[in-house]
Amino acid sequence: MTAETDPFKAAGLRLHALAPADAGQGAALSAEIGWNQVESDWRYMLANGAGFGLTTAGGKLVASALALPYDGFAWVCMVLVAPDHRGQGIATDLMCRVLDDLGRRGVMAGLDATPAGREAYKHLGFEDVYGLERLGAERVAPAVGSVETSATIALLAAADIDEVAAYDAGRFGADRRALLEHLRARVPDSAFVARAQGRVAGFVMARDGLVATQIGPVVAEDAATAIALARHAVGLIAGAAVIDACDYQTPFVEWFKGSGFAFQRPYIRMLLGRAQPMDRKENIFAPAGPEFG
Repeated sequence: MTAETDPFKAAGLRLHALAPADAGQGAALSAEIGWNQVESDWRYMLANGAGFGLTTAGGKLVASALALPYDGFAWVCMVLVAPDHRGQGIATDLMCRVLDDLGRRGVMAGLDATPAGREAYKHLGFEDVYGLERLGAERVAPAVGSVETSATIALLAAADIDEVAAYDAGRFGADRRALLEHLRARVPDSAFVARAQGRVAGFVMARDGLVATQIGPVVAEDAATAIALARHAVGLIAGAAVIDACDYQTPFVEWFKGSGFAFQRPYIRMLLGRAQPMDRKENIFAPAGPEFG
């Protein structure tokens, strides 16, 4: 790697491809910034995706940018820079390296942006697809009252993964069986499947986080089914929880707000060079999170 391709070498930083062995360092970096990821998240992303990092002479990871591939597109995530290394163009450099790599392979990029990040990503050619609301609760208190749905809700067993993954692929827009299997294993007590007339009609999963349990994805045929799934999942969560709910799913968002969740911040789902979603958005109530799409 030449100085021309490694502009941070003079600053004593080593540019390198990230590998699963960097999962612990990645978790330390996201924890330093106050994000919710744990080592299991990083291990999955680095085993199934690719990206770049910057490491000090002492071996500390101080910046990262990753892309997690799906069928025909990839989710850009974990664009992080440690506080004492900001203001040097590091995030832009690493982000562009990831996008260049995807571009050479003809893979479209997607991401979830903060409002500030959205402005920078628009200059790179990203377009708005839809909005998300990060909702959080220090303690979950599911809203009282029944939810009218014809679907039956049951724990999502390992034997259900193939059927659930096939259902999800037609709505998410890609096969993410590996991710769903990973998430179910993380918090199996909060993974549920809905069935109507013998067929999958939705599902919910969750995962442990550094500061809160992250709920998602939530994929369902309608709002009533999505709320019924969420009610089962959140009722078993002790402590803090967050969800990135699709802002256009108003009944779903309002149910969470009635269950002790409060708005924290918005995200904007964006795709590079495309304003139409890859997913069937009417069935998407919450993504897996900004790390996973």
